[in-house]
Amino acid sequence: MSTTEDVLKEHLRVDASRLDRIETKIDKLAETVISLARAEEKLVALEADRENIHHRLSKNEEAIVAINSKVDENAVTVKVINRLFWIFVTVAAAAAVGTLLN
Repeated sequence: MSTTEDVLKEHLRVDASRLDRIETKIDKLAETVISLARAEEKLVALEADRENIHHRLSKNEEAIVAINSKVDENAVTVKVINRLFWIFVTVAAAAAVGTLLN
């Protein structure tokens, strides 16, 4: 009888050892799944940040285009004012020379 008991005890020990290895592997798999879930959460957060940055860049681009348009308009205005100034200076100089010659 002792051999049957020894065989059963050995079988139980082997089964317990095997179950311990299976449990260890399951624990490692659980840790891996948790790590993957965390990585997925980070990816979702990064995607949300990317969307936000893209939106902000688009708004900034629109603002830059509007500013460039205003600068172009102001350049035309300054050019007209500059020409009027030199016309006025020329007329004033001609009037001064005309007054001196008379």
